[in-house]
Parts: sequence; structure tokens; C-alpha cells
Amino acid sequence: MASDSAHMEIDQTSPIPATLKTTISKQPYYYFAITLASSSPAAPIDVTQYHGYITMVLTQWLGAIGGGIPVDILDYSYPHATIRVPHTNHKSVWQAMTLNPFSLLSDNTQAYFQVLRNSAFAMGVVTSSRKSM
Repeated sequence: MASDSAHMEIDQTSPIPATLKTTISKQPYYYFAITLASSSPAAPIDVTQYHGYITMVLTQWLGAIGGGIPVDILDYSYPHATIRVPHTNHKSVWQAMTLNPFSLLSDNTQAYFQVLRNSAFAMGVVTSSRKSM
């Protein structure tokens, strides 16, 4: 009797209800909070020059295709900027920005971009949970 009570049959014909729902939402843009760093203090530049340096870096790293990637500067306060790029190009932009040093045109100083934050959502780069209030 003890062996019969320990042995149970499992009904495999009843369907298992689906309780997990996954929603994947592909955003059209990707956002970066970046800063321009240089080997020596440089004079502040305007937003047009800043955009020119971004385009120059993309062209140096990715050629003419990289130079054609649309980059929107949403917020700018030298040396920091918040930029928006198409989601399909965000990995290429990220690589070019972090791996490609360049010379500033004004005084031939070595400079590079640093990616401070990145996100598929604008709010992810505008705010930081690491800042004290």
C-alpha cells in the first residue's frame, strides 16, 4: 500500500496556462550623454563646432557612411552634450566616440569624447541616479 500512495500519475493532457507576457518595443532613437575631454584646457566651442567634431570622428572611424549618420544635439553646455542617433547606428556611434581620439582644430590639442550615459530612452541620459539631490 505504501508504494501505491507514493506513486502518482501526472495528467499530461491538460494545457499549461501561459502566465508570462513579453513585450519588445524597439525605439527609433538611442541617446547618449557625452563630454569632450582634451589633454589640456581648451577654449569653449560653440554647438556647431561640437557637432563638426562628432561628424569628424564618425567619418574617421566609419568613412563616408559614418559621416552620413544623423546626429541630433538635444542639449549642449560645453563640454557636455546630449545627442540622439538612429537606433540602428547606435553601436557604431558608440564605438567611434569612445575609440577615436582627434585633434582640436583651434590649437591642435589631442581630444576625445567620453560616453557618460546611454539609453534607448531620453530620460535615461537626462537624469542620473548617482547624483546627490
